[in-house]
Amino acid sequence: MEFRRKALENLRAPDDLDSPVRLARPRAWAVLALVAVLIAGGLVWSFNGDLARNVNVPGILTHPLGVSKVESPQSGLVSDVFAQTGNPVTKGAPVLSLVDAHGATQIVRAPFSGRTIALLVDNGQYVNAGATFMTVERTDDKNDRLVAVLFAPADKAGQLQIGDDVDMDVSSAPAQAFGLMRGHVTAVDAFPQTEQQVLDFLGGNQLLSTQLLDKGGPVRITVDLDTDSKVTSGYRWTSNSGPPFRINSWTQVTGYGRLPGERPIDWLLPK
Repeated sequence: MEFRRKALENLRAPDDLDSPVRLARPRAWAVLALVAVLIAGGLVWSFNGDLARNVNVPGILTHPLGVSKVESPQSGLVSDVFAQTGNPVTKGAPVLSLVDAHGATQIVRAPFSGRTIALLVDNGQYVNAGATFMTVERTDDKNDRLVAVLFAPADKAGQLQIGDDVDMDVSSAPAQAFGLMRGHVTAVDAFPQTEQQVLDFLGGNQLLSTQLLDKGGPVRITVDLDTDSKVTSGYRWTSNSGPPFRINSWTQVTGYGRLPGERPIDWLLPK
């Protein structure tokens, strides 16, 4: 048969053992070299690289003592209101006059200094003893200054430590135009705040309190603002000058904590 004849001829033919064998084309070697370089570079980066980490936390700009309620020491009919919303008030200054049941006029004085946030009464209104008639952002501490008070959910609070840098997006100064306000953590409360504690610190602002309590009892974090006397706002920003106006207290912010970097390999290694 024909196929048997061809098989016999192949057996008689000498083996080409001295012929070179092409294992790979030059182009394939170039591709393999490139892959090897990429793998080596990836390994070096995974051990020596540094990935930035951030944690964002809501809060407000205020003073360390927050907002306090002012309660009427007695019952009576409001005959005059001396305080005005948004204006400063000094400890001992008259803020309200009441006419008691005997027709006598009694003057109610501010128990501490600060800025009037809200007036809850008006002329002709009857006020019961112990009723809140105004809220004041207190500034009567000897070390008083404007700070950012952040309310971090419990799962984020542990990521921020005293001394950590924090950049803040200020609602009255959009970050796209003016950059972020800079500061650093100076205090982290040991325990989460209760709903009533947050509400009291905010002077009874139920809407803001609800927003901050959206993910459970938050941990209060105090951030001191980095100052810069050369710019209009008086504080340091990520931009060169920040906004061309002063920043008021009781302004909402979002704090972005700049956490220590992390090696990519740490994502793969068990902790």
